[in-house]
Amino acid sequence: MSSILFSLTFNSIYFLSRKCVFFLVAILFASINPAHAEDNVPDKFSITIGGYSVYRYDGTMSLTDPDLGAGISISPEDTLGLDNEQTVFRLTGYYRFTKEHALTYSWYRISSQGNKTMEGEFEWLDENNDPITIPVGAKVESSLDYDILKVGYLWSFHHTNKVEMATGAGLHMTRLAVDLHADTTGADVEAQNVSVTVPLPVISFALTYAVTPKFHWSFKGEAFALKFEDWDGIYTDMTLSMEYRTFKNIGLGIGLGTNSLKITEDTSDHKFIYDNRISGVLMYAAAYF
Repeated sequence: MSSILFSLTFNSIYFLSRKCVFFLVAILFASINPAHAEDNVPDKFSITIGGYSVYRYDGTMSLTDPDLGAGISISPEDTLGLDNEQTVFRLTGYYRFTKEHALTYSWYRISSQGNKTMEGEFEWLDENNDPITIPVGAKVESSLDYDILKVGYLWSFHHTNKVEMATGAGLHMTRLAVDLHADTTGADVEAQNVSVTVPLPVISFALTYAVTPKFHWSFKGEAFALKFEDWDGIYTDMTLSMEYRTFKNIGLGIGLGTNSLKITEDTSDHKFIYDNRISGVLMYAAAYF
């Protein structure tokens, strides 16, 4: 039996098991009760709870000894059979302490499981950084947890009844955990433990356009590119959404989002590369105070 384990301790929380059931119920409820939103009511605080339905995932990852070169990159979805088409819980919001200045926050987690008999072999490393081969026919159980936490500041430099434009900066933190276990006919192999936590600054831009006092669309983009000590990374996150204020303090929305991250951790012991792009549909309910 050969075991390969990469893990990072992180408290798990539940995510939506069905695609945005609460959203459909909310639409039904809203169709029975009229909206009571007031025009131009300033909102100090917002919390948005939604389901992010992932419909496309493109990713590769590799772990090699630096002395061996780049090694082989594998696709977690194709090679390990990880299911990344799912709906996950997403939490976002802001606190506006003045009309022009606000603090923002965002969190979501993508977690997937895989169980597959290998149709082709691939190479990895054990805990001593020695190359090992997962052979054809090996039964592999795997999981991948991808957690994103963001906090930031937005400055609303243009704000009218119709249009708001804002720019800002913040901190993006990614925690990545890969757990892989392979059953083979060979001897036991102890795996090296790898923990990847990436805190990085981001710059952001947001645009909101009010079509009517109760209906608006918005765009928000965030990006960074930075190299620091043993690692470097490139990150982008774009969301385009529409929202209808069904009540004075409640809004329902739908949107499209894409998130990409490439990180490289290059130490004297190993070189770890993770490159992915996630695209999905976001449906949510927002509360304003």
